[in-house]
Amino acid sequence: MTQNCLIAEFNNEEDFRTAIEVLDKAHFTEDEVSIVRHADDEGLSELDAAQDKTPVSPSSEKTAAASTVAGGTLGAALGAMTLMGPMLVAGPIFGMTAGAVGGGLLGAVESWGVDDQVAESYEAKVRDGARLLIVTGDDIRLADAESMLKTTGPTSLETFQR
Repeated sequence: MTQNCLIAEFNNEEDFRTAIEVLDKAHFTEDEVSIVRHADDEGLSELDAAQDKTPVSPSSEKTAAASTVAGGTLGAALGAMTLMGPMLVAGPIFGMTAGAVGGGLLGAVESWGVDDQVAESYEAKVRDGARLLIVTGDDIRLADAESMLKTTGPTSLETFQR
């Protein structure tokens, strides 16, 4: 079965969290949804006012607060985000980026049909404060995610195929 991806970009924390809740209620799992956001994201300030900038995983207090704020299975993924460079990542993309050689953090999404130029554009958007939800699956699952996410106010919503 072919794995494709849908990337939803959010510039608003409230819309981003609503999107996570919508996917969670539709039974999307942390194996299908990756979360990418900048480590200095203003939305995280409420979780940890004295954020440590060292390149390690966020504190247990911060991750517990993140999962409580988001709730559900995907909220737990948000709470278990890992710092990679200037970005926090969770979900299947984490394993891919850990094994990626060069090409930047989102270069790992090439296997889902996202070319280097598009991946670099998304990386720049995350550096500028955007939050990304990346949903992977077959065409039917992605069509479901797309129709749901359209209602949550994404800045952009794109599907990529291998």
